[in-house]
Amino acid sequence: MDEEITALEDKLTELVNAVSSLRQENNEMKPSIEKLQEENKILKGKINEATVKIENLLGQLPG
Repeated sequence: MDEEITALEDKLTELVNAVSSLRQENNEMKPSIEKLQEENKILKGKINEATVKIENLLGQLPG
């Protein structure tokens, strides 16, 4: 019985350590994710602007 409790304690400790490690990794990644999301937003805006310009140019071509 003591061996089973010890084994469960070890597994619980391992689980707590894994959760802690993943939480830390997640917190470290958040700033990078936020920066990438902002860059993505900017790039989408630039793509939309370029699309409008190309459509305008195409509209000016003699048909």
